[in-house]
Amino acid sequence: MKDFIRRIRVLLFRVLFQDSSKLVMPNSVLIVAPHPDDEVLGCSGLIQRLLSEGKRVDVVILSGGGKSHAGCCRIDESTLIESRRNLSRKAAKILGLPLENLHFLDYPDGSIVFDCSETDRLKKLIETLQPKVIFVPHKGEGWSDHLEAGRIVQKLVGEMADVLLYEYCVWFWYYNVWNIDRKKAFVLTMTEEELSRKNEAIDAYIKPKAPCGNPWSGVLPSVFVWANRWRKELYFRIK
Repeated sequence: MKDFIRRIRVLLFRVLFQDSSKLVMPNSVLIVAPHPDDEVLGCSGLIQRLLSEGKRVDVVILSGGGKSHAGCCRIDESTLIESRRNLSRKAAKILGLPLENLHFLDYPDGSIVFDCSETDRLKKLIETLQPKVIFVPHKGEGWSDHLEAGRIVQKLVGEMADVLLYEYCVWFWYYNVWNIDRKKAFVLTMTEEELSRKNEAIDAYIKPKAPCGNPWSGVLPSVFVWANRWRKELYFRIK
C-alpha cells in the first residue's frame, strides 16, 4: 500500500513540475554526492548535457558507501568501498565523464558531518576547481548523509557571490516531501539517448552482485529506482 501511495505521489509531482523553468548552466559545475550512485540517480542527464556542450563537470563522492551491507552479510567494508568505487568509474565512463573529474573522499558512511577532516579536503577541492555552480542533495531527501552534504557545502561556500547552489533529487521521490517552492524548480528533459545512458549507468550500480547475492550498492526499493528513471531531472535553486 505504501509503495502504491508513493507511486501516486511521484506521478503527481511529475505533473506539477512538468513545465518548470529550463535549466541553463555556466561552464563549470561540481556535483556533490554523499554516496556512490547518488550522482547517477540524480544528475545523469545533467552530466551528459553539460559535457555535450563542452562544459566542465566534476563529481565528488563524499563516502565510500561502506555501510551498504550493514545487517546483510560479513563482507569487509574496505572491499565494499573499493567495489562501489569501481562501479562509480564504470558509470562515469558510460556518461562520458573523464575519470580525472571523478573525486573520492573518505567521509564515514552514515556519519557525514562538517566536523570531519575530510571537510578540509572538500574545501580545497572547491577552491581548486572554482565551480560556478555546485549541486547538492535536496533538503527533503530524508537521509542524514544527504542533508549534511548540503549543509557542509553551504557552510563552505558561505556568501561567495560568484557560486550558485542547486539541489538535486534522489530520495526526494521516495519520502513524503510536500513543502516545496515551485518557483525555484528547474527541469532538464533528457533525449532518448541521454535517458538510455542514464538507465545504463543506473544498472551499472544496481545490477552487479556482491558474493552474498545482493547488489554492491545494497537493495534499493523498486519504486525508488522507478521514480529515478523518469526522463526528466528536477532541480531547485538555493542561492
